[in-house]
Order: sequence, then structure tokens, then C-alpha cells
Amino acid sequence: MAATTSTNYAGKYEVKELLVKTITGNVLDLQNQVQYIDIYESIFSNSLSGSITILDVDNIAANGPIIGQEFMSLKLTTPNLENQQIDFTDTTFCIYKIVSRTSASVSAQIMTLSFTTPEALRDKRTRVSKSYTDDISNIVGNVLKDQRYINTNKNVFIEPTQGVRKVVSPNIHPNKLITTLATEAISKEHGSPHFMFFENTKGIHFKSVENMLRGVTHGTYSARELGPSEKGSKKASILKEMFRVLEFQINSNNDMLVNIQGGMLGSKTIEYNIYNKTYSSKEYKHFDNFNDFPRLEGEQSNPVFGTGSIDALGNTVGDFSDSRIHLHPVSTDGQYDIQHTNENSSYRYTPNKINDSILKRQAKFMELSTGVSVSLKITGNTTLAAGDMINILVPTVGKEHQKKNDPYHSGNYLITKLRHNFDQTTKKHEIYLTAAKDSFATSYPAPSNTQEPLGKEGKIRYY
Repeated sequence: MAATTSTNYAGKYEVKELLVKTITGNVLDLQNQVQYIDIYESIFSNSLSGSITILDVDNIAANGPIIGQEFMSLKLTTPNLENQQIDFTDTTFCIYKIVSRTSASVSAQIMTLSFTTPEALRDKRTRVSKSYTDDISNIVGNVLKDQRYINTNKNVFIEPTQGVRKVVSPNIHPNKLITTLATEAISKEHGSPHFMFFENTKGIHFKSVENMLRGVTHGTYSARELGPSEKGSKKASILKEMFRVLEFQINSNNDMLVNIQGGMLGSKTIEYNIYNKTYSSKEYKHFDNFNDFPRLEGEQSNPVFGTGSIDALGNTVGDFSDSRIHLHPVSTDGQYDIQHTNENSSYRYTPNKINDSILKRQAKFMELSTGVSVSLKITGNTTLAAGDMINILVPTVGKEHQKKNDPYHSGNYLITKLRHNFDQTTKKHEIYLTAAKDSFATSYPAPSNTQEPLGKEGKIRYY
């Protein structure tokens, strides 16, 4: 992303189109009446959502009429970045709710409308009762494009998965089916089980976290104030403002009790094979499995937890795999899915791989949702979306330090949640985002002793 001289201030944007089509066929051009536009996206959400606030001086609420069943086409651009605009003119939004209508004066009212994508409404209206025989990535693509279900014509980004599966959908909503398949998907390329199913302003995605980490880093955002030297140059100020953090917060993170209970630090599966009446167990230990897949800081990645021992037995916080246990049934001869295979079968299917995926997947999801994260308010541009990587420079606290930036919290982050706010009263675009971190570029100092201080041994007294 680069600014040019035609961008006279950071955060500038243009509303190229804002049309609302009512149930009567009326098309309302609201470009001159819109006050605010919010668009929300998250890697944990299957669809986009948002709201618009308009100043109604023509009684369009009744003359339209607007009742919560409208279609809305929207196009927003950042100057000189038109090739990366937010464009929902061919694939429109659906207005589904009138949030409020507030009197502004005798002849005007403020009206706020909620909108979402049509795919979200189609998901709630339909159910999939069907069997599929294919690899998971092809099944997902089929459900998304099938006219009976999601029927999307948006850009869809699907990462290929391993193994041909026999899948039966028991009359459930399409997005529920895809979300369930994501828990069992294994990447064909690098064996990752960390699949996410979400929508952002660039399209619909079914891919692993590792796939997202392969993307380019969308700029470096500094939480440090502008220095005096930059303020003298208008062009330098615009460039600096586009990558400066306006508000910053390190969120409450690394709740040790939650991480233990959720299986982020250690967990176990017990797989019972109903075909040959055997069982096996598999463990996940955070430090032992830390480098199984790529992380945000690449080869420099270090755990966000201290690795020292915490008891007299030499255990670390990642050595307690019994903290969360899953029991999982399977029917396999060791290679094929027996419940869909017999002597007359023309094809043999791959059994589900939950035993290979659930422990690492739940740990990764906790890292992204309840681990190290920051919340930012930055000057907006239409290039950023949930699922993108950014670099954040977090300044150290105080005056005299050898390092200007926090060695732990500075570095690469994955945007997990993002809200675009377009304010027509100030003509400024701002972004509120949450970004997560699964590793530090700098390791914690090795402790000399981190054992729990038990003190003097107590006595057991019986009454």
C-alpha cells in the first residue's frame, strides 16, 4: 500500500455507490443521506455484517418503503487504491433489520439499518440432507455453489484437503456442515488441521491458518507518536498517519486457568476403534508440539509461556496432558473407513482424522481467541481485512531503555476481527481491529527456579 500526492489526508475515502432496492422495485440512492457505515468481519464468523445510519429528510422509510427486506449495493474506495476497493455492487448486501428511527427535527429522522450477506440468510433458510463422496475441499465448494444451498457467486478461496471421505449431512444448515467439516479437514500440502471458514471483504475462505501466514505483511503500524521531524513534511505526515496506531490496548491474555481447562497447554484423545475393539491415546503438549507447524514469527518463533519447571518433578506448564481429555470413536482397519467399506466396495474411503487434528486445532483456536492479543484503532484503508497479517511496533514504557520497542509484543500479528467505520460527517475512514499473536520473536529469559513456593509443610489433622 502506498499513498500518493493526490491523497491530501490519511483516512480519506469515497462512497462510489450506495443504492437500496425495496420490495416494490424502487431504487433509492442514499449517497447524499448516509451518515455512518460500519462493516464487521472476523475469522470466526461465516459472514459479514454491518450497519448504515442515514438522515431521512424525504420520508423514505414510508415512501420506499424500507421494512427490512431490501437489497443494498455498496462500493467504497481509498484514493489511489481502487484495485483493492470494497465492492458489493454485483454481490449485494441484504438489509434485514431496522435498528432504530429517531427524530432529528420536525422534518427529519435518523434511521439505522442492519445488513448482512445474502449467503447468511440462505444458510438459515435451507438445510442439507445428503451424502457426499469426495475430499472435504470439494464438498465445501459444492455446498457453497449449489443453487439449493448457499448459491454464492462471490470469490471463494478453498485450500485442498487430504483423502476422499464418505460424508452424510443429517439435515443441518449448510454453514454448520462446512464448520463441522473444518474440524476434520487436513491440508493436502502441509498436513495442517487449523482450518477456518469465514468471510471477509475479499471473499469467502476455507483455509488453514498456515495458509494465511504465507501472505504478505500489510504494513508496519507503530504505536509511537510522530516525531518532530516528520511533522514538517505534509507527504511524510500522510504516510506516517496511514501506519500510525491511534489507540492501542494489550488485551487481557494468557489466563492460565482458562488455558489449562481449554487444552491449550496440554490435552489428550482416547480413540476407541469399534471395528477391532481396541483403543489408543494421543497427547498434545504445548512445548513439545510448538514447532509442528509454521507460526507468525517464522523461524524466530518462541513460546509466549515460560518454559521453566513448576514443581519438584521438573514439569513445565505444558506437561499436563490429562487436563483435558476427549473420547473419540472410529471404525477403521488401520487404513480405511470400514463402516463404508466391504468386500464388494469399488472404492475405499479415508476415515475421519479427528484424532490427528482435534488437539492441535483446539490449542490453535485458543491461541487466536484467548491468547496474546491487542486492540487497535488505526487510520482506515480498504486493503485490510480479517485474516491479513500486520506488523505492530509496541513502544516500551518509561524513558530510558536500550530497546525502543517491546521485544515481546512487537512483531507479526494476525487480524482476527476488524470493523471498518466510515464517517461522512468527518469524511474519515477508521478501522478498529483485534489482532492475535501465537509466538514471540524474543524468548523469555531462562529462569533459575520457577517451582511453586510451598513453604513449610503443613500437617493433616483429623477431627
